[in-house]
Amino acid sequence: MPDVIYPRLFLEVIPEELKNIRPEIRKLIHTKNNDEELRSIYGKIIGSVYKQNPHSNIGLEFGSYLEPHSMCDVARMLASSDNLDSAIHTIANSFHLHNGSYYPSLYLNDKRCSLSLTFPFKTNTSEFQKRFCLEAAFSFLVNMIRLSAAPDFTLLRACFNFPKPKYAHEYPQVFGKNILFDAPISMIEFDSRYLSIRFNTNNPTVNKMYLKKNLDEWHAKKTTINFDQQVVTYMLKYHPEAFNCLSLANLMNLSVRGLQKRLSKNNVTFSELSNRARKELTKIYFIQEKRSIDWTADKLGFQSRSGFSRYFKVEFNQSPLEFKNTHADM
Repeated sequence: MPDVIYPRLFLEVIPEELKNIRPEIRKLIHTKNNDEELRSIYGKIIGSVYKQNPHSNIGLEFGSYLEPHSMCDVARMLASSDNLDSAIHTIANSFHLHNGSYYPSLYLNDKRCSLSLTFPFKTNTSEFQKRFCLEAAFSFLVNMIRLSAAPDFTLLRACFNFPKPKYAHEYPQVFGKNILFDAPISMIEFDSRYLSIRFNTNNPTVNKMYLKKNLDEWHAKKTTINFDQQVVTYMLKYHPEAFNCLSLANLMNLSVRGLQKRLSKNNVTFSELSNRARKELTKIYFIQEKRSIDWTADKLGFQSRSGFSRYFKVEFNQSPLEFKNTHADM
């Protein structure tokens, strides 16, 4: 969900060499813009930083500013939750409603909790966009936990799906010592005992108010969300049923013909979007959740293991078993 507060906060961390564009940026963000225009402006501002310096640590710098009290209604909704368990389930269950560039997936077991962020809504997402989004989003979550529940909070590990940046020595202060770059998926993992610690910022009344406000805003702006993104989101949330064209059309309250017409208008096919969603889900199930090949194939709607293997070979240029063995230590 774009919010003018983020470009304003971003002004605080713009590097010295770009400060000459501050007046222009301030004029842009104070002009009345719709969500799509604001998103474009915000993206161009961030892009200008990386164009000037591809090795900028701007994502980490910006992340240090992202504390619930200074942020938008979504952050306040999370901070007013009863505990981390409630907040993190809210992230996983409702963040997709806000037209974000990434998709969160939550996995819990008795000892560990992990949250991954994938980028399934575009064919290609630049390394710079990934790096900025992941640094900022994961920094915010760590900040929120340390401020609202456990000052000594430390991640068990953090994995990033991009090369090690030149300023990687700054990561341990935020993400701990167990950090992996060039990972197949970006995720953070922490001890499940933190889930039940009560937030000192919890407020049931405020939480309910912000939750309703965010849902109302989403319903009001639903038609502005890119249709391709809506389709991929339904596939991610309601698979394997949503990998069937008729089932997906029903879920989206469309006819099959209506679904196909809208996809055709966007110059994309059902197969392209389903492959994009399946690719991210495969990494989630293999790496984040440690699922078996057969379980994953069935969950992704493949009728046989051989069919899944053929798909996998095309998308990952290796067999599922080779992929799992390569990343067995994750």
